[in-house]
Amino acid sequence: MQENLVTKPAESLVDLRVREGLQREAVVLIADGAAQAAPMGMPPGAWGLLVTAVDRSAADGEVLLFAGTWCEQDFESTGFDGDLVVQLQHAGDGPDDSDAVEVRMLTAEGDGWEAVRTWPRLDRTWPATAGAEAATVLADGVDSTPIEVRLSPPLLSGKDPDARLSVRDLVAVGALAVGEELVYERPRLGLHRTARVTSDGKLRLDDGQVFATPCGATTALGSPHQNGWYFWSRVSDGRPLFQIRACYAEVVYRRRASEWWNADVGSSYAG
Repeated sequence: MQENLVTKPAESLVDLRVREGLQREAVVLIADGAAQAAPMGMPPGAWGLLVTAVDRSAADGEVLLFAGTWCEQDFESTGFDGDLVVQLQHAGDGPDDSDAVEVRMLTAEGDGWEAVRTWPRLDRTWPATAGAEAATVLADGVDSTPIEVRLSPPLLSGKDPDARLSVRDLVAVGALAVGEELVYERPRLGLHRTARVTSDGKLRLDDGQVFATPCGATTALGSPHQNGWYFWSRVSDGRPLFQIRACYAEVVYRRRASEWWNADVGSSYAG
């Protein structure tokens, strides 16, 4: 655990978000190894803090960057496989005790959420503890092995209408076009890479390597603790993938439900 973290001036956070390729609304908990003002609870209406980026020192494992974005109540049912969420709850002895917090960490798996770990009582340095765990979970949960492109049609992934969305789903409903160009930028590392969407919903990088998911692609590019949905953006309009999937989630689920009914339920009447 990191001790005695030095507070970094808040005015530098705008520049830091740009350097790290973070969204403007990103909540930065640790920056350049220095602690920010840690929230000791969640804002009204928030369901949790979606972890978008964690960096650790290769030398000693120190958490250098820990950032996320607040997600609302409906995110519980619309999260995506691999999403990692931190929830905060007051853990003090009384209403005036604001220096203790219960921290829960959850990861999206299948059609639900699995508990990763709970810390019943942490102080204001909790981001150092949770950040180290988040880095491990994000690194372990991503397959960054290049794959061969399978020239299969862009059908919705799986017959389960409640299965989580994928890039392939977005291609199937026309939210992303085959061949559409995406960009990943992280100025601090000098990274500016592009990718094309394949017919089966993969990402083909500008060097020809193909990855199954946005997270797998960012991991292969040297950022193993990032949620790739928040870092890959469509070149044509600058929209990050997470915004596109949020806008089209209802369309995907409606189409899945219709296909599931026709394939599984409708066939029983035909028989």
